[in-house]
Amino acid sequence: MSNYFLQYCALISSQAQLDYCRAASSVAELLACIKKLWECPTVSDDDLLREIFLLNQTPINSQEVTLAGRWLPYRYQPQQRIVNWLLPTGHATEPFQDETICRYRQLLLNQIIQPCTSLTVAQQQAKQLVDTQPAGFIFHLSRCGSTLISGCLSELETTCVFSESPLLTELLLDDSLPVVEQQDFLRCFINLQGAAFSERPQIIIKWNAWDIFRWKTIRTIYPDVPAIFLVRDPIEILASHQRSSGRHMAGDPTLAKLHPVFANRHSDGSWLDWQIQVLRSLLLAMSEKSTLAKVMVVDYQYWDEQSLTLVLDFFGCGLNEHGFLKIQERMRFHSKSPGQVFVLDKEKKRNCFTSAEQARIHTQLAFAYNQLNKSAQKNLGMVINVY
Repeated sequence: MSNYFLQYCALISSQAQLDYCRAASSVAELLACIKKLWECPTVSDDDLLREIFLLNQTPINSQEVTLAGRWLPYRYQPQQRIVNWLLPTGHATEPFQDETICRYRQLLLNQIIQPCTSLTVAQQQAKQLVDTQPAGFIFHLSRCGSTLISGCLSELETTCVFSESPLLTELLLDDSLPVVEQQDFLRCFINLQGAAFSERPQIIIKWNAWDIFRWKTIRTIYPDVPAIFLVRDPIEILASHQRSSGRHMAGDPTLAKLHPVFANRHSDGSWLDWQIQVLRSLLLAMSEKSTLAKVMVVDYQYWDEQSLTLVLDFFGCGLNEHGFLKIQERMRFHSKSPGQVFVLDKEKKRNCFTSAEQARIHTQLAFAYNQLNKSAQKNLGMVINVY
């Protein structure tokens, strides 16, 4: 263990010391601040960096550290049962939390001080907190407006959106944990993430498309959280994945533990046929739960200011004029490319497939999609036959 372990723990646990170090504008200045705090003025910069590197690689197993409320857990390494932490700089406004984490890592202090803890210590940190009750969950089929909705919600002054948090993703994929333990750690991670943004008490979690297969795990510990199911015309979803396949549509073997469809990639069918089966499995899983309490279905084709108002009311998020104007501006731009003005491309997506391919998609997916679409229409007081 490094000779500076106690000083390292004191630094990451002290708001005053962290603020002192955050004021540094260069690596040399930051190291000078650390030398002063650790009372080691004669240590060279290189030697100090080597010591800090070793400390960053050593999981903290002590209960003496205080991370909750200051540091954000952002990565979970299942094989080592290690949690990585960083200091947040403002709430998330990027389309995905991965991108928000990249922004946080640009902070000079985050480039030098990178603590990690055992999973047990993370759990102990969370036990100091009051349980967070999220304001809403977003489940989706992918490429159906979830990024737009989460982006709009992030514009409100009281909300904090975790969009496909890699921390939660890796925990839910860790099948080495018993379900009860997985649920406890999931609650702990959500509590810790929420505590880092205490000034934004309304937590919205946008799950991955495949997390619908972990519905029972999630819903058991959060039975009363309102959940929206976002759907879209299957042809448009699949067309988007032809251009750029998401993780669950790219044959990622790590998802095989979630559902048999992810383990059947090597069948005799085409790549499109397999993707149709993946989407069919997601549609069926979502359809089975669409009539449960605290669930609202929203179809991408009906997304407008009326739908937005329904979602905000459903999540209990207040909306003033300033927030409404910010959301209106956000809706003008592409959800994944904020600087690009949004242009409808429904016909372009349909033209991605031949008439025979469109027929195959329709045959396999029409029934499940229509069930969800009818629920979405009901929420808006509509009756339309569209598929």
